[in-house]
Amino acid sequence: MKNFTLMTMLCLVVLSGKAQKSALAPTTFSLKDKALIASVLDFDRDRNTLEDKDKTRAIHFKNMIVDRDSTYDDVEIPASFSGGQEGLKKFIGQNIIRPKNSKGETVLVRFMVERYGEISKVHVLASSSDPTLSAEAIKVVKKTGAWNPAKIQGIEVASFYVLPIKF
Repeated sequence: MKNFTLMTMLCLVVLSGKAQKSALAPTTFSLKDKALIASVLDFDRDRNTLEDKDKTRAIHFKNMIVDRDSTYDDVEIPASFSGGQEGLKKFIGQNIIRPKNSKGETVLVRFMVERYGEISKVHVLASSSDPTLSAEAIKVVKKTGAWNPAKIQGIEVASFYVLPIKF
């Protein structure tokens, strides 16, 4: 359910970015970020294809050698906010300060969730031209506190997380 919610949020960000012709142009993402977003958004309507992909992913993770000191882009169980997706939405809504000149812009923030749950390396992937929105998005992400780390084969690992924040 968490993956579906994340995919839905990312789809909405991408679609709203295209509709508004905002700064969310494909050229603003690095190749690594494009691959991460594509892997989240990569879904087929054909159920058999999805089941085959799930089986392939399960085999991939089963045969993987997990290094606790590495950072992973593709994980078996993604990192999550300790209160779940609904808790994250509520937290952002209660803690974000919307500048008076904001008009529904979306800031895409990427950060690392360490294997012990701390967040680090917070930076903006895409934003409007207003730097106050980027600064506020970073401030809110840093206030979220400890997260549940990602897991591969039941082992907690560091991973990257991309969070769209709408103003």
